[in-house]
Amino acid sequence: MVKKFLSIAGLFLTISAVLLSSCKKAQTTPNIQQRLIGKWTLKMATGSYTELGTNHKDTTRFTSADFFQFNSDGTLNITVSNTPHNGIWKIGSSNKLFITGTNYVDYANGFDVPVITNTDLQLYYTETNANASSEQKLFFNKQ
Repeated sequence: MVKKFLSIAGLFLTISAVLLSSCKKAQTTPNIQQRLIGKWTLKMATGSYTELGTNHKDTTRFTSADFFQFNSDGTLNITVSNTPHNGIWKIGSSNKLFITGTNYVDYANGFDVPVITNTDLQLYYTETNANASSEQKLFFNKQ
């Protein structure tokens, strides 16, 4: 009787071990807020501006010393042209990125984030009113 019980218990443990080892842990994709955290080097900014029917475009290239540091506590450290800008960042509805308090890129409508990978980030901002429109794209990479 004891031998039969031990055989059944052993079989149960073996089957349990096989089932547990064959199950893979489900991997979750980090949300946009988690993926933003870290230091992103600002590479380039492009703009297209139209005022009273006249359009002009510009492109600004940056150096490896220019960056946005998104901290997990919601603070943001920006350095551009050796000038620091500190503020707050958060992800709002529709995955919009809102930056405040920097006096640099504080846009009330927030940024869309059309590209975010482990190494590339793009922020997009557009605003239109009766007399003017503006569109900006910021391009970053992460090492």
